[in-house]
Amino acid sequence: MQTRLKKEELIEHFREMIRLKTVSSKNLDEETAREFARFRELLKKSYPAVFGAAKWWRVGELGVVIRIPGQSSDKPSVLMAHMDVVEADGSAWEHDPFAADYENGRIYGRGTLDTKCTLCAVMEAAELCVRSGIVPKHDLYLAFGGEEEISGKCCSGIVSFLEEKGVRPDFVLDEGGSLIPEGVPGVHALCAMIGVAEKGTANYKITIRSGSGGHSSVPPRSTVSGRLARAAVEIEENPFPARLSTASGKMFRELADQVPFFIKPVFLHPELASPAIRCAGPILGNTFNAMVRTTAAVTMLNGSSSYNVLPESASMGVNVRLLEGDTKESAARYLKSVISDPDAEVELVDGTDPTGISDTRCSAYRTLKAAIAGTWPGAVIAPYQMNGGTDARYYERLTDHIYRFSPMVMTKAERASVHGLNESISVDTLCRMAVFYIRLIKRL
Repeated sequence: MQTRLKKEELIEHFREMIRLKTVSSKNLDEETAREFARFRELLKKSYPAVFGAAKWWRVGELGVVIRIPGQSSDKPSVLMAHMDVVEADGSAWEHDPFAADYENGRIYGRGTLDTKCTLCAVMEAAELCVRSGIVPKHDLYLAFGGEEEISGKCCSGIVSFLEEKGVRPDFVLDEGGSLIPEGVPGVHALCAMIGVAEKGTANYKITIRSGSGGHSSVPPRSTVSGRLARAAVEIEENPFPARLSTASGKMFRELADQVPFFIKPVFLHPELASPAIRCAGPILGNTFNAMVRTTAAVTMLNGSSSYNVLPESASMGVNVRLLEGDTKESAARYLKSVISDPDAEVELVDGTDPTGISDTRCSAYRTLKAAIAGTWPGAVIAPYQMNGGTDARYYERLTDHIYRFSPMVMTKAERASVHGLNESISVDTLCRMAVFYIRLIKRL
């Protein structure tokens, strides 16, 4: 009976996962589909005890759901992760992003942090528990999607599948906040941040048309590209109003006992200090600023395809992250209001509104906190609002016990490497993640 993690096996299983190029794409080609198929086969080969004891389903093109029977089916839990990763241009990396090089205690490759590490740690924990004869109190579902990075419909399909089977989760855990060694503003301690809400995401196309193009040798006083550039500056110089969200208020109150006495009242009653908090947003950096306002980022620009041709129209893409209280429609109206050009067209391309706030007074949340405290003694644990988005939002129609937490200590440099260059994870971190999930499964 296996009762301890086998480190060398874990490392090899993980490296095999990283070597598979499960790059998500709006148009899934045959070779990528084969990589996902190989990933599914790798899971069955690497974790025979789980697949021997559990029932599993392939949901849609890329989804996988595994049910590990518990002592009861009354309050099932769902542990989530995604198999897909973003593309990586290996020419700028120090290591081949799909070679899974193992050097100086670290494994390098795309997806090592986002988030094949989570998937691997969940499976390693589940395999050990099954081999050890540990039966969770309630049914445990492992749900792995393949389109998270492109905001695809894979996870939505998984949720529909569970709903059709009558599964109403009492606990859902997805990637999200991590343990921050440098703490958060005002708190100088290791902080474990649990995402209990997500900002919404909306993409807009803003277009200005001239009605005619022409040769650049006889330009008008203001070209449509110039007018569009002015609109971009107006968006940046007129940010959305700052305010304190419900989730951020919870975070401040939870951290109040960790700050010096002279700022404790601000943390205990953040709503009374919200004017000061709003003003501090830009000063305390981009992350804090994003926490207290809807943000808008100009990400794409398109005009003429030639230096000497005036465009008939010019457009830009704007990505907006919606704070609680804003919607896709209200953000469109705000963008229109700050652009002085009356001919500017603001078109909503796609998007989702902000999520609700997950319950932090229930046994499910206490279970998560206990597993964190047991794995990282002394860590300060607090809820917070995520600036990014996850697949967890799709579970809102089934439960409000949805939590977003990546069980690993992540330095500032590691957080910057997610979707960036030289993504890597330490083996010690990976092993600690598996230990966390073992503790969690024993409590579920």
